[in-house]
Amino acid sequence: MSPEDARLTREDLVGYFCSAVVPEEKNRIGVEYEIFCFDRANRKRLAYEGEPGTGWLLRRLLEGAGGDPVEEAGRLVGIEHPDYSVSIEPGGQLEASFPPCRTVIEFAQCLENYLVRLRAAGGEQVAFIASGADPVTPLNRVPWVPKRRYRIMRRYWEKKRGLSLHMMAQTAAVQVSIDYNSEADAAGKLSSAVALSQVVSALFANSPVYGGIYRYTPSFRKKIWCRTDRERSGVPAGCGGKIGSFADYVDYALSIPMLFILRAGRLEELEERFTFRDFLLRGWRGEYPGLGDWRRHLNTIFSLVRFNNTTIEVRFFDSNRPALVAAIAALVKGLFYSGREFDPLADPAALAAIARENLEGEEGRFLDPLDRMIREGVSPADYALRAFRAGGIDGLLDGLTI
Repeated sequence: MSPEDARLTREDLVGYFCSAVVPEEKNRIGVEYEIFCFDRANRKRLAYEGEPGTGWLLRRLLEGAGGDPVEEAGRLVGIEHPDYSVSIEPGGQLEASFPPCRTVIEFAQCLENYLVRLRAAGGEQVAFIASGADPVTPLNRVPWVPKRRYRIMRRYWEKKRGLSLHMMAQTAAVQVSIDYNSEADAAGKLSSAVALSQVVSALFANSPVYGGIYRYTPSFRKKIWCRTDRERSGVPAGCGGKIGSFADYVDYALSIPMLFILRAGRLEELEERFTFRDFLLRGWRGEYPGLGDWRRHLNTIFSLVRFNNTTIEVRFFDSNRPALVAAIAALVKGLFYSGREFDPLADPAALAAIARENLEGEEGRFLDPLDRMIREGVSPADYALRAFRAGGIDGLLDGLTI
């Protein structure tokens, strides 16, 4: 048996995380930014088909800014560009993923370049809405994107209780990836991210309106995510179990049911509960997993914070306006590369100050909008609610348009 044909073991999966350890001087941040796309003429979410539609929007972005098309069944479903990659989420949300950046300044420039090109592609026909949850469109009117992955996920969650379908189609987030410098560093960052999730996510809460109604919470996205598939969301390892090593996280991920298996270029749907541990030990139709299967499986874990391939991904922020997305990136970089661990009772102003101390040169200026909100005791949700009360849904959507 050649090394390429050797079956994976649990130790191989632990080693996969070990191989991603980097020295501190190579620390980077990577950001993913999701937004909703609305037709300006009728205030409805864009479907894939039609003009304007998300397929049409991607074609215009590709024609105007270049890049490599990503297709499925003859449909354009994404773009790989040197400055960003763009994909369509289940309900037509656009997700832009930016290359790992050493500084927040580099990221902010990538974000600005992307948004200039995206706005040019959308023209006067598309409004881009930055909110943690769609404030107006009910689930039964969401135009689902015709991708096999999403059809499989939708059927899987239609059989389970909770709001997983709402999570797929009606939420948008900002996610920040950070590097780790040792196994102990990884465990510490994971623990700190969980500890800080309540206070830090509240600073950027931006979804007080859902279904056209004020929901008496600054982040309805958080409410939805709290009622998403319990096996793969919330705190890693279930009911607050501590992740103290790579082996702990591997055992957690091994116990989570798989959503699909990719073979011969096709995603295969699983008809019964089948965990990655089952795949590792028993195989599936005579085949056993490779690292590509492991990476895909890790990407179907939707916890507050997770190991996503070679980084730790902090996932608890509502989508926001671009200036606050840069502030999120600055806060995460400044806190999690500070070498400190944090507790749930951390003071927001103190956290912002610690982050600023650990940023380089002009990076600190990206925290200015956060500092203002902390001084005034407000969050983006307060601004959104004011716009809603003053102008109804139209006023809210205008206030959330980027």
